[in-house]
Amino acid sequence: MEAQQFSGARAGYVAAEFLTRSYRINAEVNTRGAKLLDELNDHMAQFVQIERAYVSPLYDPATLTGSYDLGQIRKDSLALVVLKQMRDGLPHREGQYMGRDHIERAVQIMAGGFEVQGVIRLHPTVDLSSFLRTTPEAFVPVFDATATAAGRKEVIFGGAVILVNRTRLELFFTGSR
Repeated sequence: MEAQQFSGARAGYVAAEFLTRSYRINAEVNTRGAKLLDELNDHMAQFVQIERAYVSPLYDPATLTGSYDLGQIRKDSLALVVLKQMRDGLPHREGQYMGRDHIERAVQIMAGGFEVQGVIRLHPTVDLSSFLRTTPEAFVPVFDATATAAGRKEVIFGGAVILVNRTRLELFFTGSR
């Protein structure tokens, strides 16, 4: 199966694929001028409001379970959030992940039943292993990434950025891809 992507976001909204262990939810989030990553990393809110949501079983992403105008998704139930545009996966303070002196470091992460491969962009002085273990952020962006469902290798999702839920992180490797 080819990599899945969702597009068609309205102005002021971010289109995303929200992946749990059981479901794929294509939806839009009204970021109200903020950044989606910042909203996901807000420790004071347990849910994110989603709009124009299409729900399908993870292992049969072409089958529509339902469509809904408005809903709430619990952040800690998410394994990954797949985004088509790189800018949609950056925080308000982009300097943590973007800078002319930042370097790309290959990672492979197993989280929430998915195998994620891509790169993390950080300043050369940041120890990637320590960063992944100790950052206070709940979601970490992996750029130029693909996510393969561990239970079904033919189910692959890809995007410019995949936001990985650190609470679902099981195992990670750094280094060459």
